[in-house]
Amino acid sequence: MAGTVVIGCADQSLAYELRSQLSEAAEVEVVGVAETTTEMADLVLQHEPNLVLVHDQLGPEPVHQVIRDLGMRRPASAAIVVTSDGEPEALAAAMDAGARGVLAYPLSFADVQLRVNTALEWSRHMQSLLINASVDGGNARGRATVVAITGTKGGVGTTTLVTHLAWDVRRELPDHKVLVVDLDLEKGDVSSLIEARARTSVADLAKVAQDLSVRTVADAVFQHESGIHLLLPPDDVRDAELVTPTAIRQIVGLLRQQYDLVLIDVGAHVTPVQAAVVEIADEVVSVITPDLISIRALRRTLGWWETLQVRKPDSVHVLINKASRTDEVQPETAKRLSPGRMLTTVLPDMGRKLETAMNSRAPELVTDPTWWRSLRALGREVGLVRTQGSGEHPGPAVEQSSRRSSGRRQKSVASDSGSAAVELVALLPAIALVCAVLWQLGMTGLTYVWTGYGASAAARSVALGDSPNEVRTAAQDAFPAGMRSDVSVAVASPLPSSVDVSVRIPVMMPGILDTPWTAEVHREVVKEP
Repeated sequence: MAGTVVIGCADQSLAYELRSQLSEAAEVEVVGVAETTTEMADLVLQHEPNLVLVHDQLGPEPVHQVIRDLGMRRPASAAIVVTSDGEPEALAAAMDAGARGVLAYPLSFADVQLRVNTALEWSRHMQSLLINASVDGGNARGRATVVAITGTKGGVGTTTLVTHLAWDVRRELPDHKVLVVDLDLEKGDVSSLIEARARTSVADLAKVAQDLSVRTVADAVFQHESGIHLLLPPDDVRDAELVTPTAIRQIVGLLRQQYDLVLIDVGAHVTPVQAAVVEIADEVVSVITPDLISIRALRRTLGWWETLQVRKPDSVHVLINKASRTDEVQPETAKRLSPGRMLTTVLPDMGRKLETAMNSRAPELVTDPTWWRSLRALGREVGLVRTQGSGEHPGPAVEQSSRRSSGRRQKSVASDSGSAAVELVALLPAIALVCAVLWQLGMTGLTYVWTGYGASAAARSVALGDSPNEVRTAAQDAFPAGMRSDVSVAVASPLPSSVDVSVRIPVMMPGILDTPWTAEVHREVVKEP
């Protein structure tokens, strides 16, 4: 079975050489060539290749960190680093990042063949292990869904959305491990909406980023009585400087191994930390309100992300919050103005219906079913929850509505299929008639071709002085067996100066039935001296 490969290399000559070597070394298909680390990550997440070949000079992000992140998100994809630095430190750094091998430049065919085949075999074995674990009911730890939720400006409801989404997922799926990370480092409000008094923060983890472990990260997380886990910002704003993009990448990578869903509130300001989270997240949701100020801020933010090469606008989900029929900017208008993909789910303006829950720091106090139905619709559309088998559990009311909608869709599909079948039956005679006419035209053309061959053969036979029977036989040999009895040959006399060959045009096929029309061809006889 052919393997799939993604190449990350900005050097066009080296990329061409890699493709040439791969085509000879193994049975693989190159599904994409990326010129930046961001493009490479997108290709890997989209195609889930068996092998990733990456040049150590690829940018703008550090290659080893990108390999480490992709190893967490796609554990069955083997990475091989192509380097011109043969020093032991460079090789050790690549292996520490999770690479399955290193190719030294200039490339050697034997080395490429050995490394690529070994990596492909490892990838296939890892895929089989993951499939078997899924079939046997194994847990999906290590493949957590990481969703970054950002606001375009203050007051759009990002923190409320993050906390209530986590609360609803945990309530509907008690076995799911859900973590909320507050990375609005200067103005984080998660602890204002869910009561939490944590002794450690994300800044404490960032201080020891070089020595992080699963246990260290787990000790820094606060577990709320509802079952939601929280990783909060520092109390002292001066500690926010300790949180760097590199530290956040390592922290999120370790969190993927422990949770099923990680919701990250990254605030409304474009910072290096926010850009790092937006780049490594599985899904990004940008929250806006139905006003032009928020939409302008959305266009500006998505433009900055694209300039920084961390996320393209078409891979960002845009969510409208606090929508009302009295708004001047309606969802249809916002969709035309948005550079990102607008979600079909629109969260209504709840007014004061959320006030009690926010003041009490208890999301369960929200009793309006419209709010929870909208959140579950949002979760399904974004793909927050990936459970074994049946997917997200939407709750009784939503399940009943889903069944009714499914029944209507099935009836509609059945009705459309029946109408298409009736129309096809009605058109069959016309289709058959057109095909018969085209076939007959083709048979008529073939008859004229055969007649021309027969006339030429007869003229040649006359020129050689053959007898009339031999002339007729020469003409008949040019026709199919079913038409030879109907062939007529006329030789001009007394001087044999020309030959006329004629035959009836058959209906559909030679030898079955003839039409009243005749194909006739005239040939001049050339007498040699």
